[in-house]
Amino acid sequence: MAPPGDALRMCDPTAKFGAPMPLSEFDMADVGAGRLSSDELTIYFSTVAGDLWISRRSALPEVFGVPALLTAQNSSSLDYDPTVSSDRLTLWFASNRTANEGFHLYVAARASTLAEFGAPGLAATVNATDPKQTDAQPFVTADGTELWFTSTRAGGLGGLDIWHATWAGNEFATPTIVAELNSSSDDFLPTLSADRLTVYFASTRAAVGTKGGFDIWTSHRSTVNDGFPAPTLVDELNTTGNDFTTWLSVDNCRMFGVSYATGPGRLFMATRQQ
Repeated sequence: MAPPGDALRMCDPTAKFGAPMPLSEFDMADVGAGRLSSDELTIYFSTVAGDLWISRRSALPEVFGVPALLTAQNSSSLDYDPTVSSDRLTLWFASNRTANEGFHLYVAARASTLAEFGAPGLAATVNATDPKQTDAQPFVTADGTELWFTSTRAGGLGGLDIWHATWAGNEFATPTIVAELNSSSDDFLPTLSADRLTVYFASTRAAVGTKGGFDIWTSHRSTVNDGFPAPTLVDELNTTGNDFTTWLSVDNCRMFGVSYATGPGRLFMATRQQ
């Protein structure tokens, strides 16, 4: 059955987003990145305290339910930025659970969406060879062919840079840098549209029109074989605080993110104008 109300409305995928609307059901903590399942009924997020959480709802117009800890994936260290594949069978996140090392990417799997995710393992093929470096903020494209993330590894331009790896049949191949999107500042949380033609991310780079701290940027390419042109600011979503986009609906109509405009991190949803 199709969801009622606003969820039935189509949007103009090229239109600007409306004002970000806080998801007040997550005001329980200083919330970091929140990424959704492809059906938008489950959200995975982390808190600044370094724990992974999950929350569900039964239909799009409803609010999410009471969050629950992902106990099998959390550790006594810092665990951040969970994201789930579009088939909902693979969960990725970042953790610094190995003493005296940087953050690394971990992955947990399950055989069915009715099961719980199993114990996580290190995603060895995509992490930096230098264990002191950080790999974080994973995002799996809707078709499962690419893993995007950020890293401090050698070969970047400075701070956290955006990298991606392509699926090689049974694992992701050696990552390559997405040089055209990076800067000498920090570049965070790459988020792609379902067709892989549009990317959103946050950056502290200085440019005309930035509002301070992390601002949200975007770039659109004509085909998946093209590089991305120079990114531009998403003015309607930026504030004088730190702002991040973390997930875009399959129809390009709803953007989820987190904003520090009024203090602690708060999840929001912004809907494209008709």
